[in-house]
Amino acid sequence: MEKQKVDITVRGQTYTILTDEAPERVLALGNALNAALEPIMESGRVTLTQGLILTALDFADQARTASAAAEKYKNEIADYLEDAENAMTERDRLKRENDKLRERLMQNG
Repeated sequence: MEKQKVDITVRGQTYTILTDEAPERVLALGNALNAALEPIMESGRVTLTQGLILTALDFADQARTASAAAEKYKNEIADYLEDAENAMTERDRLKRENDKLRERLMQNG
């Protein structure tokens, strides 16, 4: 996809972003930034730069937390798949044993 310019506005200041993402995605990110920044700025005691840094730290923490959760779920799924494979192997073993016992019964019966 070709890079395109997308303008976002943060606290009344316009920033032009060069991106290969869909414009709607970049605009949504800008809106999320504004929404997260607003409560921080309401106090009037922080500059825009300070507010952006605090917001960036919060976003970074959320990303790290989400990444750790995704890794945990990935590991859990791998464990479930291993358990399922073991269960199928055991099922196949028991099926073969059952077939052998039926065959013996048919021969003796």
